Formats: sequence, structure tokens, C-alpha cells
Amino acid sequence: MGDASLIEMVVIKVSPYLREDRPLLWLGEKDAERPRLLPIAIGEFEAAAIQMPLEGEDPIRPISYDLLSSMLGRLDIQVRQVVVPAVRKSIYYARVVIEKDRRIKEIDSRPSDAVALALRTGAPINVSRELLDQVGLTPLDDELDVEHTLDRFYEFEPQIAPGPEATLSTPLTPEVPDREPEPPPSPEETDLGPSLEREVDELSLLQSRLEQAVICEEYEEAARIRDEIESLVNKSKS
Repeated sequence: MGDASLIEMVVIKVSPYLREDRPLLWLGEKDAERPRLLPIAIGEFEAAAIQMPLEGEDPIRPISYDLLSSMLGRLDIQVRQVVVPAVRKSIYYARVVIEKDRRIKEIDSRPSDAVALALRTGAPINVSRELLDQVGLTPLDDELDVEHTLDRFYEFEPQIAPGPEATLSTPLTPEVPDREPEPPPSPEETDLGPSLEREVDELSLLQSRLEQAVICEEYEEAARIRDEIESLVNKSKS
């Protein structure tokens, strides 16, 4: 379409979320050297419908998306693109753009339905640049591929993997064999004790807030809290 406000995406994968209570649809920038990712929570049925064409599987009988794709083809209606333009009040919106007889129509849709249809019709999947800038997951310098970025997401997703507080609670000095263990320094002897304790407390609070935001599907707030956690962890390592 040549619209600079849109970025073409591809389906990276569908993965478990919140201990597999809800799946996540992962979209990634197409042809980008370091693609940004956009996770969207979807339903189980929609996840299965998206997974089928990704794995080259055909259902025994056509499901609703296959039927819709066949109907559009028989009626000479072309799916030009699907667009995910925005998230409002933690709800993602999508549009299916169709064309018949040189007339363009836009149909409101859920992102999962739009993506499932796009995979069956070969239509491009586009996301607004503003949305991706706002809530997209950006690879870090040391993340070599998409899987490393996904691993980082699940590291900060409290319901799936332990949070980063385990890193902060690691002893500051290694054990020394064959020596009498020395008592830990008191807060008066070093300023690292209270500082580390404050960081752990702050991190624990952020973890709780992130978990609550994720459960409530407040993705914009979750993205902001995630960035705060990453900043705090990076600060603790320096």
C-alpha cells in the first residue's frame, strides 16, 4: 500500500501465556534485521486457527476462517490487507480491508480473526508505526535473534518464569573455601546493603504491578512497567 504510517508484520509464533491459560500471538517486523515484536493475547480457538497454516496443517473439515476465505474468493472479493491500528483501554483493534470492483471497504475485526484470515488469503498484516513504537518489544543489543527477545519477555512475565529478583539476591561476595566465614557487613559498614534492599523492594513492587497489568490485559501499562524493570535490573548490574 505504500503507507509510511504502517509497518508490515509476519506471524512469528503462538506461545503459551499465563501458564497456558491464554495464548499469545507474536507479530514481528517483516524483513527487519532486528525486528520489533508485538504480543497480543488471543483465545484458544483463534490460536489453533492461526497455528494450522503456520504448520501447514489442514483441518479434516473447513473451519470458519477457511469457509470465509472460500466465500470471499467465490464472490471475487480480495482481502487487500489487515491492519492493527491501535490499542485503546487495553483492547487491540483491527481492520480487514477488502476490494471488489475497484471499491475498497474496511471491516472492523479482532486482530486474531483478521490474522487468521490473512494467513488463508495471503494478505499482508500491517501494524501502525505509532502502535509499534508505543508497545512493541524492542530487541536489546545482546539479543541475537527473535528467540532471545522472546526469552526476555518470559523472564519478566511473572506467571511463567522466575522474576529477576533472583539475580539481585545473589550474594555480593563469593564463598571462600578453607576460611572461617566472615559475618556479612552491617549497614553502617557499607552503603550497598540498604541500596540493594531498596532495589529488591522496588523490583518486587514492580513485579506485582506488572503481574496485575498483564492479568487485567492493560498492555500499555505493562509495557511501561516492563521498561522500568529492565532499567532497574541494568542499573543493578552496573
